[in-house]
Amino acid sequence: MTHRASKIIAVLSACVLAGCTSEPPATQPTTTPPPAPTTTTTTTTTTVPPTTSRVPRQIEPLPGGKKIAPTLCRQAQFSMHSAVVGWHGVATAYVQNNQPVPDRSWEETVRVAPDFKEGPMRQRPLLIQAGVPENHVVIKDLDAFLAAVEEELEVARTKNEAKVLEVDRKLRDARDNFAESCGAIQS
Repeated sequence: MTHRASKIIAVLSACVLAGCTSEPPATQPTTTPPPAPTTTTTTTTTTVPPTTSRVPRQIEPLPGGKKIAPTLCRQAQFSMHSAVVGWHGVATAYVQNNQPVPDRSWEETVRVAPDFKEGPMRQRPLLIQAGVPENHVVIKDLDAFLAAVEEELEVARTKNEAKVLEVDRKLRDARDNFAESCGAIQS
């Protein structure tokens, strides 16, 4: 891992521990200053498009009702959340604001995104060793995240702004699905 990637992960760690998020609030009201007595007050509200509500899935328990240690999930979840936050900062925010994604953002993604795969790739065999079958939804969710990062890298290499929001959705869905499925089988 590069020194720059280590610094990014350290900053993201601090952000996660502090509870901050890159996701904008549902609405961001803005008010104009109080007018002179002869004018009226107006309020402008900017609405962010609603996100899709997640429908909880029925997660199959592990064979024999076995449970896994929460740490097996957390290591992968940290990388997943970091990938979502990073992609939002280098690409999604630009596209949402109808701005071109800068070349430095594409370059940063190609350089750093492979680091976000390391944690989940290390956790996969540990999950299997802990008794999670390879065909269990937890492993499928982990694999969906790894596939989303591969797609992120391809979008960054080709500088395909038309695919940025699709990749953002796939990264978020994979992160959220893994948190749900892993949470259902941990002790």
